[in-house]
Amino acid sequence: MAGVAGSRIASELGNMRVSEQIDALEIMGVKTKTYLILPKILAALLMIPLLVVIAMTLGIWGGRLAGVSSGIISGQEFDAGLKLFFDPFTVKFALIKSYVFAFIISSIAAFYGYYVKGGALEIGRASTKAVVVSCILILFADYVLSALLLKAN
Repeated sequence: MAGVAGSRIASELGNMRVSEQIDALEIMGVKTKTYLILPKILAALLMIPLLVVIAMTLGIWGGRLAGVSSGIISGQEFDAGLKLFFDPFTVKFALIKSYVFAFIISSIAAFYGYYVKGGALEIGRASTKAVVVSCILILFADYVLSALLLKAN
């Protein structure tokens, strides 16, 4: 997500900065940070956790389908095991992490894209920097969140 969504956000805002579209909006009195950046951050905060929920659901159904179709486990046994070993904290933990990661991806990409100076070459550099910094911050945030939340559990 950091690579695809982050580079797209940074490239889009960078292109708007280089082609002076952001300057034109500012001259018209538009608060460009609120108008351009906030919707991207809010969209990421809404959609990335939703994608995580969809991925978790598909993972469970895929595991059930693979187990039942291969004959390794029956559907009733799978369901009983799922109920027995289900921990609601795991879902909460995944959603907390997805919100933090969504904010990191969208805000870092928006920052690097919004403050591009130069031409097309700098847009590519800003996009690459946004992805690299986002990935590093996600790794760091993952470590910190795991240390804090798993210790509390």
